[in-house]
Amino acid sequence: MTAEVAGQVQTCQVLRSHHSFCEPSVPDTDPSSPAATPPRQSSPWVRLVSDLGPAVVFFLTYQWTQKNGVPAAFVPLVGDQAILFATIVFLPAALAGFAFSWWKERQLSPLGVFSVVMIVIFSGLALVLKDDTFIKMRPTLIYALMGLILLVSVAARRNVLKMLFSGAMHMAEEHWRGLTVRAGIMYLVLSAINEVVWRTQPEATWVTYNTWGDAAINMVFWVVNLALIARHLTDAEGRPLAEAEQK
Repeated sequence: MTAEVAGQVQTCQVLRSHHSFCEPSVPDTDPSSPAATPPRQSSPWVRLVSDLGPAVVFFLTYQWTQKNGVPAAFVPLVGDQAILFATIVFLPAALAGFAFSWWKERQLSPLGVFSVVMIVIFSGLALVLKDDTFIKMRPTLIYALMGLILLVSVAARRNVLKMLFSGAMHMAEEHWRGLTVRAGIMYLVLSAINEVVWRTQPEATWVTYNTWGDAAINMVFWVVNLALIARHLTDAEGRPLAEAEQK
């Protein structure tokens, strides 16, 4: 999907690439039962294709349309707006990426589902009304909602980020709170950056930032936070992970 899609599994892949502490949770089923099906482990290349692939499709389509113009068959739908034609191409690619991710992993990230719903709604509004404002404001609203949900969940002591990991990663509650607060603030900052970029910069600059800038900031954030939380990780029994791995 787009760069604003930053759910549990995508974050876990960043962390797993640097350390072996992030493992998929296993449902409490009887292995002898014929209905029990082992969960499929998340694959980095699956996430790369499903998350980044549609964003690259959007970017390349926009660049091509800027040089060659909107194909004649689509002019009645989008006029001469390259960003709307790129959205027409992007939308099925995003849905296909989401379906491909589910087919390969048999699990859905709640944030991924939320992002797909927002993509469909705002892309649909942009195309129906022929107004690219909906496309440009979509990351603002998604990031703002994600940031607020994370921060409110900490205040309400119902840590959403911890629940999204579903027992795949363990550490003391205070470290979960710190990580979630930092993530919430980061998403609010991304929301503000998107507003500034699309309102003050040329459209082509916003398209480039939305495709690559968001992804880069997300990646840097999670890699840096790995360094901050790695020493606080524990196994399921609360033992420091470094000690548990030595035994």
